[in-house]
Amino acid sequence: MWTLSVCIPIYNSDVRALVNDLCFQIGELSPSSINIVLIDDASDPIYRELNCFTDPFVRLIQLTQNIGRSKIRNTFLSQTDAKYLLFIDGDSTIQNKQFLKTYVDYLNQESVDVLVGASAYQQQKPKRSEYLRWNYSSHRESLNFQQRLHNHSAGFKTNNFLINREILKLIPFDERIKGYGHEDTLLGLQLEAHQIQIAHIDNPVWNFKLDSNSQFLSKTTQALQNLLWIEKNYPELPLRNTNKLLNIYRNMLDSNILKFIMPLSILFLPVFRNLLKSGLAPLFVFDLYRVFKIYQLDKNSLHDLR
Repeated sequence: MWTLSVCIPIYNSDVRALVNDLCFQIGELSPSSINIVLIDDASDPIYRELNCFTDPFVRLIQLTQNIGRSKIRNTFLSQTDAKYLLFIDGDSTIQNKQFLKTYVDYLNQESVDVLVGASAYQQQKPKRSEYLRWNYSSHRESLNFQQRLHNHSAGFKTNNFLINREILKLIPFDERIKGYGHEDTLLGLQLEAHQIQIAHIDNPVWNFKLDSNSQFLSKTTQALQNLLWIEKNYPELPLRNTNKLLNIYRNMLDSNILKFIMPLSILFLPVFRNLLKSGLAPLFVFDLYRVFKIYQLDKNSLHDLR
């Protein structure tokens, strides 16, 4: 018999609506087999006060020090003995009233190593100050069910995926990755390297809470730093083959194109950044910005090694 813990890492998010929706669905299903585990990663006091629950399905752990996106996900292993862990980000929204039942029906039919439900973004354009994250995630990151079926390892994300605890024990998140971005890229590549099957279902959560353009640009810098770190520390993994941006950047380096273009990055980066912050720039400007930015970060890291 399977058991399932819905694992929600929290950092400065109000998760009350999400948790209440999940509790209602658990009550409609099999309360003895499903629970919710929340770990608050040292959020600000206002959120720690908001996120209080008395429901018997819910267990809340509040950390006094922030441990980061990778380590907090590994920590769930020590806070539940459930066979399966279903990870959902704290800023997600569930609109499907059969969300948990969809996972339960799948588990009732067959055992699974990794099962991805994925996430989706609103179709309506947000305000300009939040346009960049929505535009990029909607058109580049968020793959629909058919796209994921076509390539099971493509676009692996850690928001809304189920994993067998034995698999997570075998391949935990690398806790050396700090800040935002690409801890999911690394886990996806490691799963593939271990020939662990990634299954997919059409059962997304929704991302209605968007970063501001400035916030997303800051996160982009962190993500590019992590991308370069993974490339350096996991040379055996086919990161370049699976990450288009890194592949384009390395191809440009190999062809010496960047030797002539990149000195202009000092001029172009501030211009691109201001355009992107305005919410008016098309995605190709963001692509150019990231190529210039990864060049800058890569160059700085090489300089630091000298």
